[in-house]
Amino acid sequence: MKYNASIYNIVIKESGDSVYLYNSYSGAFAKLEKRVYDTITTQTIFDEQPCEYFEQLLAEGFIKPLELNEYNRIITQERVAVYERSDDSLSFVIAPTLVCNLNCSYCFESSSRCNKSLSEQSVNDIVAFISKRLRMQTRKLHITWFGGEPLMAYQTILDFNKKLKDEISSREIAYSASMITNGTLLDEYKTRTLAEHCALSNVQITIDGTQEIYCKQKGATPKQFEQVINNIVSALNYLKVSIRLNCAKDNFDDLKQVVATLVSRCGAHKNLHFYLAKLVDYSCSCSANFCSQVEFDRKNIEFEKYICKLMSMEYKLKLPKYRKSFCGLYKLKNYVIGPDGELYKCEHHVGREEQVIGNVRQGLYYSDAMLDFINLSFLEKCKTCKLFPLCLGGCPSQRQDIKNREACNISMVYIKDLLLDYIDANEEL
Repeated sequence: MKYNASIYNIVIKESGDSVYLYNSYSGAFAKLEKRVYDTITTQTIFDEQPCEYFEQLLAEGFIKPLELNEYNRIITQERVAVYERSDDSLSFVIAPTLVCNLNCSYCFESSSRCNKSLSEQSVNDIVAFISKRLRMQTRKLHITWFGGEPLMAYQTILDFNKKLKDEISSREIAYSASMITNGTLLDEYKTRTLAEHCALSNVQITIDGTQEIYCKQKGATPKQFEQVINNIVSALNYLKVSIRLNCAKDNFDDLKQVVATLVSRCGAHKNLHFYLAKLVDYSCSCSANFCSQVEFDRKNIEFEKYICKLMSMEYKLKLPKYRKSFCGLYKLKNYVIGPDGELYKCEHHVGREEQVIGNVRQGLYYSDAMLDFINLSFLEKCKTCKLFPLCLGGCPSQRQDIKNREACNISMVYIKDLLLDYIDANEEL
């Protein structure tokens, strides 16, 4: 059998007679003798050829069968992941209301926000819709509460959970929930109630900076900012709290200050997690305040080191991994449900009539909107990009909505800088 080098091999560093090589599909990272690297790069390899590294190189993806088209393999695996119907677990995103008590300047919902909220009839219909999709082999059911601001419909969430639990009480199904919230209304009473009675295990709260920047970006008051900070502190007693820090060009130092403030209040709490998120220009205004991917990636590496130092944790290499689909919502079996019971394929579509793909009462419409979304094509340059296994063309929603359709979510700088740091810290490699 014949073999050649993987197209996803990335040279991180050449040092004397050695080459540090990373494969973005397999995630393997190795130090090869330069003669071995030159051999697999320039020659067709036969399995009968004596090579002390052959089996390892093949197992770790640095070489592959000559006939294998690696790009087509990824595309095929993604198609299988999108359409497969594994019934052991189901997840839904539900927006109980499109009402919000803040007005974020960058919100992708700004043009579609309205006063819609779940009615009692819609609650019943959604519970029935979910129940019909549970199979004998279903063992896990997860609900993510979204909005608007979902806690503007707090009582509706309580009513929904009671009816859903009544529906699945006779089944051996592990039920869990999470919430994406701005945190202003997440007081200790609500947190405890949601954790104890609604299976809420974690929340994501977005913070854009210290008080001045936060209030400017979100149309919030100083009192609301303080409420969020206080609510985060109390919520840690009941569930995991992920702090999403929206990063632009000019607020990075401010975000670090927010983190320092929270750590000073909470300590290195096991339930407290931070992550940096790239602010996305959905308006395509090309504002100078939005980071390029390279700029963001460099900030992200610095941020990870900063967090570890602040929380007295060991900094460890964390490389992104290949995944068969970009996100769970890209899979056909998962849906976002709006306050009228309407169905969407992405939470970024909520409130947009042209992106409705069905309704919990009538089922799927098999509309052009649904098929256009789950069958998005890739840019031509994706076919030759060495980072394609990690990026998969980027967020499908961004690819569809952003005019140039370029939604790369990782740069070569990120991979190389991470691994060069690792090499420097482990000279014995």
